[in-house]
Amino acid sequence: MEVGVAIPNIGPMATGENVLALAERADEVGLDSVWVGDHLAFPRNPKLPYPYSRGAPRYLPSNVPILEPIALMAAIVARTSRVRVGVSVLILPYRHPLVTAKMIATIDAISSGRVILGVGVGWLPEEFEALNADLETRGAVTDEQIRYFREVWSNDEPSFDGRFYQLSGIDVFPKPADRSIPIWIGGQSPAAMRRAANLGDGLHLIDLTLAELEGVVERFAKICAQAQRPLEEVTLSIRSTFKLTDGPATPEEQQTPITGNVEQVVGVLREFERLGIRHVCLGPRVAQNVESFLGAIDVIGKEIKPALA
Repeated sequence: MEVGVAIPNIGPMATGENVLALAERADEVGLDSVWVGDHLAFPRNPKLPYPYSRGAPRYLPSNVPILEPIALMAAIVARTSRVRVGVSVLILPYRHPLVTAKMIATIDAISSGRVILGVGVGWLPEEFEALNADLETRGAVTDEQIRYFREVWSNDEPSFDGRFYQLSGIDVFPKPADRSIPIWIGGQSPAAMRRAANLGDGLHLIDLTLAELEGVVERFAKICAQAQRPLEEVTLSIRSTFKLTDGPATPEEQQTPITGNVEQVVGVLREFERLGIRHVCLGPRVAQNVESFLGAIDVIGKEIKPALA
């Protein structure tokens, strides 16, 4: 199992100095990946709560810094030497695919192929409204953009004629390092799983308990069979928040986020691996300061990841 870390490019810790220090430490301690998130701006009076929260509805505050993910990915690859850099997940309908394809390919080319592109459809109505983007067609737009990326990245003379986007008569260089970039589809909805089976290189899940994960993997296997796509061709990954404790956590605490001491966290991740997860992105729940986060990265790199080898 590969192990990475989600760094806080959204929220009170989101400064260039902080996130680059965290990315550098992840590189130094041997983690496989560093991940950033995507939003552009939050509304002051949101219509919807955060969709992946548990318990009481949680609304995202509007007055926090958000470091734009593509720009930040470029900064991270410039400051690191080996760690892969992913986005969990880029909301495709927010951007034109030619611009996105060009920027992501540039980062991949200058980093010798270190990019993982997690993609999603988005959910926050106010962001769509601010961008004059259509919330209702976001799924179809996302599907088309994925096809557009593959055409532009792989062909020297790309041509695309879709419902939303067209391209002909122009060439787009440089190509990604391998003329391809892994595209992992974010989410665990039926639509996301169908998108992963039909268009993706991976399925990127978020914050599931072991019991929930087992059910999702079973459903995804059936969807892959219906799409005539071998399950083993699709990388299964998960982004999971986790909280490290000094002593053993109770069974009630060992849910989502993953909570426990190092031995318990490793045990949960081994069960994830048994269910087919090949890449995990851990999001530490720590005090809002860079020292606590650096300490969590050290534990992931020096204790958790080696225990999974």
